[in-house]
Amino acid sequence: MQLIWLGVPIAATVAYHVVIKLTPAGVSPYLTLSVTYAIVTVIFAAIFLALPGGMPLRTALGELNWTAPVLGVVVVFLDLGFLMLYRGGFDVSLGQIVTQSAAALLLLLLGVAFFAEKLSLLNVGGILLWVAGLWLVNQK
Repeated sequence: MQLIWLGVPIAATVAYHVVIKLTPAGVSPYLTLSVTYAIVTVIFAAIFLALPGGMPLRTALGELNWTAPVLGVVVVFLDLGFLMLYRGGFDVSLGQIVTQSAAALLLLLLGVAFFAEKLSLLNVGGILLWVAGLWLVNQK
């Protein structure tokens, strides 16, 4: 089952970048993302309502904290950022790898600084190879 859940975000990430790269340049990025979020909202609301044994909506809403609205804002900037990145001519073959590599490096630093995660010498060697690979990928 874990492999299925590993495959879902991989397939979705590929589809996400292809679809966002193919979004017509003339369409408003704000309208296209509004339609996207409306569809997402309907799908997740339907899943919530269809799942058996769930708590009442009022109770479920009371369980939410600051992470739900902040994640919404983050997703807006993520989607808008990629849409505008590709509209600006960035290669779809490099958009994901460059942004995710930079994000992974920042997450690595945050993990060590704030979540008490440890790095071994072997990890540091891998990180140096990864940074060198990222540099090589960006060479024209």
